[in-house]
Amino acid sequence: MRLVYDQKDVGSDYASDRRFVWALARGLEILRAFQPGAGPLGVGEIAALTGLPKPTVSRLTYTLAELGYLRLIHRQGRYEPAPGLLALGYPVLANLRVRQVAHDHMRRLAQETGMAVGLASRDRLSMIYVDNTAPNALTLRLGVGSRVEMARSSVGRAFLAALGETERDFLMERMARRYGAEWPELRTRILDGIAQVKARGFCIVDGEWQPDVRTAGAPLTSLDGNTVMAMNIGAPGYMLDHARLAGELGPRLAHLSGMIGPLLGPS
Repeated sequence: MRLVYDQKDVGSDYASDRRFVWALARGLEILRAFQPGAGPLGVGEIAALTGLPKPTVSRLTYTLAELGYLRLIHRQGRYEPAPGLLALGYPVLANLRVRQVAHDHMRRLAQETGMAVGLASRDRLSMIYVDNTAPNALTLRLGVGSRVEMARSSVGRAFLAALGETERDFLMERMARRYGAEWPELRTRILDGIAQVKARGFCIVDGEWQPDVRTAGAPLTSLDGNTVMAMNIGAPGYMLDHARLAGELGPRLAHLSGMIGPLLGPS
């Protein structure tokens, strides 16, 4: 079974594991196929994303709709997430202490600078936003649950910089498989981002994640090292030049992440 977004397939390792429930795994991967703002998906589109046969997708989406996790739009023959799905995700956000600690500081920084400020955690080979705040006039607004590639984003490279060598090597090996021929050049840029974090507390990605977007990322780590996340700050390129990002916003973000980390306490 192919995992949606990022990592290796689930296969032979679980073939003889009687505790592993394949139907449950497939159903959860179908739920992962839906992204914030991406709109409803048909059975064929879900099958393409998950690698599952259409009949399997048809049965599982029907079941998920009957349970209230998906909603069938009859006129389109497509599915979209239903309010029942919040019952799975909201407790995570509500109990995420780092989000409670960081939000007011992030909002203040966004208001003072006019930039978007985000907080993200790893999910497979992506970074998923658990909080994001931005001035109303700013077009760069990624909602909670939005994903960015770990390899191509400042928030992802900042996260990698904060990991221990063993975990970072594990993720880099997975990314090498995913990106194939693109990997050697991408690896060089990732290592440069990690070096930036080591040297000045933040890294910059300029026009790489999206052609018209500049961001800086900084790691956020608890004192015990058990919580590793990352923050970013940025805006469309027409609003933000590289000099301001490097000279003002990156250092402010690094200072903020360094202040919040010790407040997290033991995990």
